[in-house]
Amino acid sequence: MNKIFAMENLQKFLSVGSIIVLVLVFFGINRNFLVPKNITNILNDMSPLLVMACGVAVVLMLGSVDLSIGSVASCSAVMLTLLFDRIGPAGYIVVVIYGMFAGLVNGALHTYFKIPSFITTLCTMSIWQSTSLIISKAQPLPMLPPVWPYIDWTKITFGVVPILFLLAIAFTIFYAVIQTRTKVGKTVLVSGSNEKAARLIGLNINQAKITAFFLSGLAASLGGIFFAAKLKSGIPTVGAPYTLMAIASAALGGVALSGGRGAVPMTIIGAMLITIIQNGMNVIAVDGYWQQIVFGALVLIAIFMNSDRGARNLVVK
Repeated sequence: MNKIFAMENLQKFLSVGSIIVLVLVFFGINRNFLVPKNITNILNDMSPLLVMACGVAVVLMLGSVDLSIGSVASCSAVMLTLLFDRIGPAGYIVVVIYGMFAGLVNGALHTYFKIPSFITTLCTMSIWQSTSLIISKAQPLPMLPPVWPYIDWTKITFGVVPILFLLAIAFTIFYAVIQTRTKVGKTVLVSGSNEKAARLIGLNINQAKITAFFLSGLAASLGGIFFAAKLKSGIPTVGAPYTLMAIASAALGGVALSGGRGAVPMTIIGAMLITIIQNGMNVIAVDGYWQQIVFGALVLIAIFMNSDRGARNLVVK
């Protein structure tokens, strides 16, 4: 136990240290990196990633995975843009319901039909991505001026801190409470550590699994709302790269990809690290293709740092 605790602390130290080093490097190359406007940009860009990372973190704690979060976010952004023209602000409610439904579908298929989460969410990822492209006719949908008042709240800032970031933090706290203070949240961790033992002691594993995917779908739809409100448009592929980044954020925040270990609040560190890399490379004008190489390498590092190299294998259930 002491060894595990020491390793977790070392990983947190390395992640925080990496953030400090990256900030100093980017600031040294370009002093505009730490101007107030760019700090606000970093926090704005981090907000949808943090929300989505919180959702997928809960699924990862099961030892499962949700590959559909990016496509659910894309579909949510497109739906919100279209719904604003038809039903106004009520579109927010419809999109959130859609996200919860998408999560429940994933959870039910994985739990009751015993389809591995990788396969389940790979299929639903394709379904929701195609749905997004179909309803948008594969074109970005700009929000027209008449609906701008519905998203004016996104312009609110407190100093350099935008309201989107504060909402993302509030959402993180909400998910942290579910994980640590509720029976179903604790069951998720126990199940990810040893599902057979969890069943033997009478824990409701099926409920925990469905709840985890439900929370992931909800988070993905909120991420899509953040994208649409921030960009004033519904882009049918906007969430695609965020599947990888959200999983990496959770892993860099200490969530074990083999399940059974992690804490939702620590995803803040992972999301901040990834956003700083992304923003910093833009500020110093690094080619976009190189950025993708860095993100891919980051995921490999995250898997290495968080994989359980003990008795269990890293198997996605």
